[in-house]
Amino acid sequence: VARRLRGRQQRHLAREQVHAHAPAHALLKLRMLSRGVAALTRTRQSAHPIALASAHRFAPICFVRFNQQGAAASHQFDDNNELDRIRKALLYRSKQRGWLEMDIMLGKWAETKLSKLDERQLQQFDQILEMENPDLYKWFTGQQAVPDEVDNPLLRTLCADLKGSMASKLSVPSTTEFKGAVWE
Repeated sequence: VARRLRGRQQRHLAREQVHAHAPAHALLKLRMLSRGVAALTRTRQSAHPIALASAHRFAPICFVRFNQQGAAASHQFDDNNELDRIRKALLYRSKQRGWLEMDIMLGKWAETKLSKLDERQLQQFDQILEMENPDLYKWFTGQQAVPDEVDNPLLRTLCADLKGSMASKLSVPSTTEFKGAVWE
């Protein structure tokens, strides 16, 4: 028991030294890694082979999650700037609409354009995100015209940009005749 307490005290002192100099994301990573290492050491001391076999899962998860987090587009914004915090929240909301098509269309547009928007345009984009998915999808794809009561300059720009990005992917009809078997 005394040896276990000494080990805990040493880990606590090491964490305090790191806390004084490390940024928050590094502390979280250290905390997750120490939990995984502690789980590994606890299971190695036990006589249960099942616990030992499942303990290896803790350490790799930490690395995978942090690598995926580093690739996110929200890291281009500064957390100390209020407008950048708003941009980060709007980027998240535009990628998490609930419809895959809307997530892709709005998310890609937001990744490229949000950093260039001013405060007024960010408010307009927030109003756009409050609208329903079916309505937005019909407006973005040109199935319906945007009603006057919800029309704003950013919505017009967004519709034009999305129509332009979709137009380049439309296929041209073939000039040769079909030569193949028809499936029945």
